[in-house]
Amino acid sequence: MIEYKAGYFATSLCGHDKGRLYMIVSEAGEMVGLCDGVHRCLANPKMKKKKHVQMMRSEKMAEAFPSLIQSADADMQIKKAVLAAGERK
Repeated sequence: MIEYKAGYFATSLCGHDKGRLYMIVSEAGEMVGLCDGVHRCLANPKMKKKKHVQMMRSEKMAEAFPSLIQSADADMQIKKAVLAAGERK
């Protein structure tokens, strides 16, 4: 079974946002909370079913995530991380 952790990246597979890259910020049952720092911020993450996203593991980001969300500019940091991950795809 795939483990969805906060700090991993995920690409949307379905819906109007298909192909968009997000960072997983929460996980609850069959749903994950997704944030991109632009359209969806930490205060209002997009909730999507796990079967509708494809996860990209990023252990380095997952380890840094707890300190990232404590920073004052967390949404800006998430935006930078998502953009950087999108360039590596």
